[in-house]
Amino acid sequence: MFEIRPAETADYPRIVRLWHQGWHDAHAALVPAGVLAFRTIDHFAIWLQEARDAFYVAVDAELLGFVSTKGSEIVKLYVDRDARGGGVAHRLLFFAELNLAESGVQEAELFCTAGNSRAEKFYQREGWIISRSFDDHLWMPKGQDGRFVVRTHRFQKTVTPAT
Repeated sequence: MFEIRPAETADYPRIVRLWHQGWHDAHAALVPAGVLAFRTIDHFAIWLQEARDAFYVAVDAELLGFVSTKGSEIVKLYVDRDARGGGVAHRLLFFAELNLAESGVQEAELFCTAGNSRAEKFYQREGWIISRSFDDHLWMPKGQDGRFVVRTHRFQKTVTPAT
């Protein structure tokens, strides 16, 4: 069984590797090809340094996955390839929902690249509803001129504290 705890600085290299791998598994075929030059391991390290999210990790002997939250949003949710299908994503998502609810959030949101079928189906099974779809600008490192847009779904869910 694994535990979920706040991420520590020592977790960052593993978070970056897992995030890089998971992002490429889920998004590389869905985004404009030009953005891939800005999705290297080094760029994910920069992205993590710039993030203002609260990160939480699922850990057994190894880091199995992570989730991050900011305000009313579940920002990132990634699970290691070897841990997929074992309930890690469900537990991380539930943990994040509960965390948001306990901080006073009633209506949580998350964003998902349109066409990421695995994630879309997972969120819908977990009770999330697509509230709208729109064109969104992808993250780029500071100082880069490129602008890349991808179709994105905004999911919503009413969250409540545990009783």
